[in-house]
Amino acid sequence: MQKETLDRKFQLEVLTAIKNQSDIVFISYAVLEDTENKIKFALAKILEKHQKEEIFTPILSCIKELIANAAKANAKKILIDEGKITDVEDTVDVVAKIRSILNEEALLEYGIKAKMKRLQTRIYLKIQANSLIIEVVNNIPLTEKELKKITERIERSSKYDNIAEFYMENPDPEAEGMGLGLSMVVVLLKNIDIHYKNFIVTTDHRQKTFAKILVPLN
Repeated sequence: MQKETLDRKFQLEVLTAIKNQSDIVFISYAVLEDTENKIKFALAKILEKHQKEEIFTPILSCIKELIANAAKANAKKILIDEGKITDVEDTVDVVAKIRSILNEEALLEYGIKAKMKRLQTRIYLKIQANSLIIEVVNNIPLTEKELKKITERIERSSKYDNIAEFYMENPDPEAEGMGLGLSMVVVLLKNIDIHYKNFIVTTDHRQKTFAKILVPLN
């Protein structure tokens, strides 16, 4: 009974935030079903209000990819701190080790470690000037080399209409870690006529990385 009350309270808070055009913020330490369901509800209600229900599935997929990428970046930091990743340039080993702690069995333990280290992911849904701004922020900054690689991948992905074609022509062991998710976001947005420049990844070089999507609602 208590869970149902909490759910109703959450739904009311979301509906009030949408009515007032207030930011809706989610905080995550691991990719959990409860958080995903709350994001689904908020996104659905925003798109319903603006009669854009048809883009719900691709936009939700983009959000999930960005959250997964943030979780992978945080997991990589944990593994480096624990000495389990010793060579960050060995991308195949890095991807394998990240996968080993981001599976269903290990997810709770990973989430506890992430919380202890304050490695959170924040997901923002904001309405501004007839646009939905989606921002996913995690507490790991990018290096200049990483940022350049991400920017190049986003540019390159924009020339493709499906992710399989992109991956066949751009084989990359890192793509199975974080790059493939970024490419998928670009292709998903392209398929609903949202320009790839509406998707940007930036960093403050000190503490955080920001992934932002601007979704026109008019």
